[in-house]
Amino acid sequence: MKIEKSSQDLENEVIYGGLCIHCGSCNAFCPHMDFNKETGLAYVVDECAETVGLCYNACPRSFLPISEIEQKMFGQTRVDLGVGVYKDIIQVKSKNKDKILYNLVLAAFESGVTKHFVLGEPKSQKPPVSFPVVVDNANDAKKYIPEKTMDLAGPLVTGIGQAYLDRKRDIGILGNPCHLQGLAKILTSDFNTGAERTTLKIAFACSSGGMAGCKYCTDFSGEFSDISYSPWGAPKGSEEAFLIIRTDIGQKVVDHAINKKLIDITSKEPDLSEMKKFLNRKRRKNFINLLGKDLITAKYLQLNIDEFRDILE
Repeated sequence: MKIEKSSQDLENEVIYGGLCIHCGSCNAFCPHMDFNKETGLAYVVDECAETVGLCYNACPRSFLPISEIEQKMFGQTRVDLGVGVYKDIIQVKSKNKDKILYNLVLAAFESGVTKHFVLGEPKSQKPPVSFPVVVDNANDAKKYIPEKTMDLAGPLVTGIGQAYLDRKRDIGILGNPCHLQGLAKILTSDFNTGAERTTLKIAFACSSGGMAGCKYCTDFSGEFSDISYSPWGAPKGSEEAFLIIRTDIGQKVVDHAINKKLIDITSKEPDLSEMKKFLNRKRRKNFINLLGKDLITAKYLQLNIDEFRDILE
């Protein structure tokens, strides 16, 4: 799907509308967009003559046809509203002193799935801003492995564009759900960008918060990833986490990590109740933010948001 709108529409509807999530999707492959080097906020560099703008069509906050993207990426649509499309969910722990996320990145390099990886380098905590770095081996990746989702807040998708300009192939990315929403739109669009050189997408399931645009997000598990890493819902005080495996390539990386004794499965059928409770609570709250205070019309029925709230809760 392509929408006939450009950078000026993106600026008016998303940036000035307070919806920008600073993900970098708009300026990853578009020369008419850039991001503020202190805040990460996107802005229009110059007037654009394109009537069907890549920036507008890449942005996850301009429009997001979830079912259409899922069908193109996974060949199916979700049966689980909170978690999205997936093949398996397991509970794991690291088998060495390194963290689970690092061991997944290491497995991606060792298995040949990736030759390069886009990660975030935090530059500021208030506001939270990280800028993309592209590493060429697992050892260089180690110092950029995030402790929390806000360590990834920033225009990381521009790292995919940077890697493409540097003629790199087999690129992995570790990002938040919003980053992978934008990248999914680019990958499933009709635009020729070079983003197809991305071979692995790992999501850090998001707790939401930190930027104004966060309160409008309904994806907390990283629904458009190959693997989602979620500490949310895992036993408190443990070093364990859930891995949501969505694709064959994600399964290949996880299998390598297990076979090479980088991670260990602690439960093949984990209790997902706490994770789903967390995800659904956040989704419900932000869905209400999206609806706003306007009237909701369904056929003959009109309700305001307060009257509709009981249906959502």
